[in-house]
Amino acid sequence: MSLGANDHSLQSAYAGLSAQARPDGQAAVYAFVSPQTGCGTSYVARSMAMIAANNMQQGGQVLLVDMDLQGNAQSAYFFSLESQTQYGAPQGPYDATMGADPFWRVTPFMVNADGQSISDNHFMSMHLLPGAPLAFTHFHWETFKPGQNVQVQNARSFWQNARARFSAIFVDTPALDRSDVLGAICPEADTSILISSQSRAQDLALKDAMGRIQASGGRCAGVILNDGPAGGYGYGGSA
Repeated sequence: MSLGANDHSLQSAYAGLSAQARPDGQAAVYAFVSPQTGCGTSYVARSMAMIAANNMQQGGQVLLVDMDLQGNAQSAYFFSLESQTQYGAPQGPYDATMGADPFWRVTPFMVNADGQSISDNHFMSMHLLPGAPLAFTHFHWETFKPGQNVQVQNARSFWQNARARFSAIFVDTPALDRSDVLGAICPEADTSILISSQSRAQDLALKDAMGRIQASGGRCAGVILNDGPAGGYGYGGSA
């Protein structure tokens, strides 16, 4: 899988993160968090997942989870014509719940034309890239009925099943100025990585986000300064 010219800095960041293996040998969960919209969290999370896939040993597989359900940035990227020309058409859909209670909950419950309850696994699918050990999620807003809403919730069994099935898990979260999902992901993630632009590196919002990660039961590994795919990156270690 090809990467941008400046992704060598992200490769160094991934090398540092992946060097801290879990004692139980299961997959680590990395959550990417930004205080503000527009810092490129989706780009960084996807790039890191692609780096992990490029470095994955035979038989291993990477999962890229898009918790920004309204954005669907990851599936939009991989389903684009440009990406399909490069990577092939994504395979699937597959059950994204992996047999566990998922981190999303759609209310109120609805039934289909046959009177059967439409379960939460109906609303998110998982897809695999052909020829690359990378899977990603997609949320199906088109299946919503009038009056339905979705909430993000704690789902320990979901993350446990994901750890057992995949070798590394990268989580793209919505910016905190749009939605706060830290309470749902930080206690389950092995580490959280803050994303910020260079111009906002000294903002109080970044310090506040770090405090909110810790208050949610998470651990912050540091900050990646991202000024876009054509810009440079910097990585600050554990805070």
